[in-house]
Amino acid sequence: MNFAISLDNNYVMPCLALVTSLLENNKKNDCHIFLLTDGLTEDNVGKFRRLSEIYQQTIDIKIIPQALYQSLPFYKRYTFATYNRFMIADLIEDSKVIYLDGDIIVRHDLSKLWNTSLDGYACGVVEDQRGDDIFVHNRNKIATPYFNAGVLFINLDYWRQNDIGQKMITYLKEHTDTCLFPDQDAANKTLSGKVKYLDFKYNFMEDWFYPTSEWQIHFSKWDRILADREDPYIVHYCRGLKPWFKECVHPLKHEFIHYATMYDFIGYSVKLKPAMASKILPPDNNQTNKNNEKGITDNGHCLFGGRAGTESACI
Repeated sequence: MNFAISLDNNYVMPCLALVTSLLENNKKNDCHIFLLTDGLTEDNVGKFRRLSEIYQQTIDIKIIPQALYQSLPFYKRYTFATYNRFMIADLIEDSKVIYLDGDIIVRHDLSKLWNTSLDGYACGVVEDQRGDDIFVHNRNKIATPYFNAGVLFINLDYWRQNDIGQKMITYLKEHTDTCLFPDQDAANKTLSGKVKYLDFKYNFMEDWFYPTSEWQIHFSKWDRILADREDPYIVHYCRGLKPWFKECVHPLKHEFIHYATMYDFIGYSVKLKPAMASKILPPDNNQTNKNNEKGITDNGHCLFGGRAGTESACI
């Protein structure tokens, strides 16, 4: 099974917890994890290497030059890592991959999801917790159910054949003002009518743990959501108060902490939630120079791990 996770040095701890949860619950499966990044420090690369060694699974670090995204909008909440999924079909030479956001844990074996057919579809998705919010649809004139881009079961062959990544980038460049959730809005518009809707348990979002009176999704879907709430396979902490913040009240916060504290090197600590900034941040022109100080560079990638007997190497 292939998995892809996008991150930078600021999101290493949550992603280490995610990878731990994924590998803990998929020990019977061969897992190949791709980390999509513009660069990680040697220390952070070492942490993922340790997980690779513990679970005898492969973790492959793919470098994406920031220059590819210079013309796209950046906010404190939406950084270069937000857009890495756009390039996923060019980076992973396989037929399919499960993309996961960094604020997620995996609670069960995902082989049934992996074996779901994607014939004729760009990807498998789960409808967003605001999937029937008319303002979300009207903003970009999206006529199909609005999905969440935090979990994408991607048909890579379809993406390559139809140049999906470039189409999403083009749409975002041309509609920056209407894309409140940049990558997600672009994905919904570009892939409208081309996705397969999966069970809610494969991307169970935070709103659905609270009373239905607060939900922004049609009541006809409530029974299925409530049934999946009993035992979700993938939990997505997609509100602003993440489970590593003291103020977080998510009912499954303790499960994130369980995985985040399994190994000391993950570096979990309780934090206070900073004020959210909406100011646009300009591209960091010094980033290329900073990459020279990191453990991996813009023209290489690091591969390590695998099942027993697989050679580890950094190239």
